[in-house]
Amino acid sequence: MTFTDDGAGFSFHCEDAKMLIGGSGTCATLFSYIGRPNHSNDEIHIITGLLSDIDYLKQIIGKRPSNIFIIAIVRALTEAHELKITFPEIRIALHKMNNAKIVLIAPDKVWVSSADFGKTPKKQCDSTIGLHSQDIHDRIV
Repeated sequence: MTFTDDGAGFSFHCEDAKMLIGGSGTCATLFSYIGRPNHSNDEIHIITGLLSDIDYLKQIIGKRPSNIFIIAIVRALTEAHELKITFPEIRIALHKMNNAKIVLIAPDKVWVSSADFGKTPKKQCDSTIGLHSQDIHDRIV
């Protein structure tokens, strides 16, 4: 059986993917792309529930505080406001029901995670799938 497009989502094929499980390596791998000079103009879309560990997020976003779009859950209002004041060029929207955890880095990086954007508590083990696919990236955006 193969997946097909329907009202709940779309099917896709991807030839380059990586599964990351647990530890700080997951976020470190993901966030290493943000600060790379050759990606400084690439748009980054962050879809998250909460914005975890505001000081850590400031370090990450501070590496290149432009072309970043964040959608978080309404409960992240305080953290979103603090990020917007610190980095006025980023765009932030809040949604009352968002619990998705996706980071998209143009043109072709897609990270889907069980973790909110930020630092995962040490007692928590999360998993993330990284994909290289411009088609998947563009369809999600």
